[in-house]
Amino acid sequence: MEKEKIANSTIYNQVRTILVQGIVVALLLSLGANLILSLRQENEARDQSLISAAQVTANAPVFMDAIDTNQANTYIKRTVKSVSSIDVLAVYDATGEPIAFYDLASGSHDVSQLAPLNKDIMDNLTQDDSTLLHNSDAPSGTDRCAYTAIYSTDGKISGFTMAGIYMRSIRKMIFLTLLSHVLVGVAALFFGSMLSLRLSRRIKDDLLGYEPNDFRRLFLQQMDILDGLDEGILAIDKNSTVVYLNRAASDMLRIGVDEAIGQPLKVIYPRSTIARVMRTGKPEYNISLESITHVSVISDRIPLRRDNQIEGAVAIFRNRTEVTRLAQDLTGVQHILEALRAYTHEFTNKLHVILGLMQLKEYDRAEEYVLRITQTRAQSIDYIRDRIHDPTIAALLIGKAYRAAELDIRFSLDPASVLYGNGQFMPVTAMITVLGNLIENAFDAMRGAPTDVPSEVTVSIREGARGLLLSVDDTGPGMTEEVKQRLFERGFSTKGEGRGTGLALVQEMIEAYHGTIRVESELGVGTSFIITLTEQS
Repeated sequence: MEKEKIANSTIYNQVRTILVQGIVVALLLSLGANLILSLRQENEARDQSLISAAQVTANAPVFMDAIDTNQANTYIKRTVKSVSSIDVLAVYDATGEPIAFYDLASGSHDVSQLAPLNKDIMDNLTQDDSTLLHNSDAPSGTDRCAYTAIYSTDGKISGFTMAGIYMRSIRKMIFLTLLSHVLVGVAALFFGSMLSLRLSRRIKDDLLGYEPNDFRRLFLQQMDILDGLDEGILAIDKNSTVVYLNRAASDMLRIGVDEAIGQPLKVIYPRSTIARVMRTGKPEYNISLESITHVSVISDRIPLRRDNQIEGAVAIFRNRTEVTRLAQDLTGVQHILEALRAYTHEFTNKLHVILGLMQLKEYDRAEEYVLRITQTRAQSIDYIRDRIHDPTIAALLIGKAYRAAELDIRFSLDPASVLYGNGQFMPVTAMITVLGNLIENAFDAMRGAPTDVPSEVTVSIREGARGLLLSVDDTGPGMTEEVKQRLFERGFSTKGEGRGTGLALVQEMIEAYHGTIRVESELGVGTSFIITLTEQS
C-alpha cells in the first residue's frame, strides 16, 4: 500500500477517538462520584468544625462564670481568625441576649447586629446538653450554625455559644472542590489522550497501516487463496500445535480442517518430522514423505521467525502423482507415449505373423507380407508427412492411426490438411495437447456408437497465412445439450471418476492463444470439434 494511504489511514483517528471517548466517560463517572463523596465529606467536616468551635468556646474558662465583655470579644476574635472553617462566633447570656460577637467578613463586634437567641433553640439546649446544628439568620443571610450551652462551675446554664459559617464560604468551598476535580480531570484527560495516541499508533503499526475492514477483507481473501491452492499447507506454533490447515493438506492427510486446528501435531500426523526445523532453524526442501502412502508427496518445511525468534513452522505438501499427470497432459508426453505404445503393439503383431509364416516355411508368403506392409506403412507415413511438416505432430497422428487400428476404428487425415510446423499460431507442445485430447475423446465416444454405423474419426489441420483451423470429427452417438453445456468443466465426465481434465485443458490452451472452439453434435450422427486460431496483432 502507498505511504500516503498509510499516513492518511483513519484507523489512527478512529482508535484515538474511541479511547478518548472511553476515557472521558470514565473520568466523568469517576469525577462525579468523587465530587459527590468529597462534597459530602466537606459538609461533614464543616459541621464537625462548627460543633468543635462551639464546644471549645463553651468550655473556655473565660465564659464559665461572670463574663467579661472585653475578654470575651478578644477570645472570640482570636478564635474566629485561627479557625478557617468558621465565619461568626457569638456568646449569649442565659436569657439569650448577645453579649459578645465577632464577624470575620465585616470585622464587627457590634452585638446589635444579632437578634436574641430563638426560644426554641434555648429550650432544646436546656433539655439536651448536646450541640445543636441549625440554620438561622445571621447578619449576612442564611448560614449554618452550631449551638451549645455554657455551664458555670456550679453546673447551671450561664449562657450559650454560636459558631456559624456564611453561605458564601460554603459556595467558596464547593467551588474550590469543583475546581480541584476539574483540574485533576483535565490532567487525567491529557495523559489519557497521550496514552491513547501511543496505543492507536501501536495498533496502526501492528495492522500495517490497514483499516480494520480492509485488514479483515484481505485476511479472508488470503484464506480463500490458500484454500484454493493445489499445494497443501500446514502450520504449527512453537508448541507444535496445528494453527492452520488448508483444503489440499486436509485431503492429503485425510483429516478434517476443524478436527485438526488446535490439536497437537503428533495427534493428527503421528509420523511427522515438521517440528525438526524449529530445533535446527534450517529450512528443508523436497523431502519425500514415506509416511503418506496413498499418494506420492514431497514437502518443504520452513521455520517461521518473528524478531529473530522461531515461533513455529510451515510445511508445504505437493502431490507428485498429480503434478506428473498434469505435466504429461500439458506437454503432450502422454499422447506421444501412447502413440509409441500403439506403434510397438502393431509392429509386434506383424512380427508374430511373419514368425508364423516362417515356421510354416511359407517363405514366399512371408516375403510378400513384408513387402506389402512395408509399402502400406510407407504410403501411410508418406501421406501424413507430405501434409504435416512438423515431425512431432506427424508422429502423433501416425501413432493415433495405429491406436485406432487396435480399437477397430477407421482413422483418416483430411487430404486438404497442411501444417508448416513453424508454431506461428500455436506451439507444438500445445497442439499435441489439443489434438491428442480431442482424438482420444473421439475414440472414447466410439464405445457408445451404434453397431450398424462405421466407426470413423477424421482429423483436419489447415494452416494458412492468416490462421489455423483444427477439426476432429467422429461418428459416435453425439451429445445432449446438457452434456454440451458442461463439456469443458474441469472434473466433469460421462466416463466415470478420475476423468474430466482433457477437454478442460483443451479449452485453456485455446483461450491462452486467443482462439475459439466450437462444438457441433447431433444424437445418433456424431460430434465435431472445430478450433480456429488467427494471427494476433
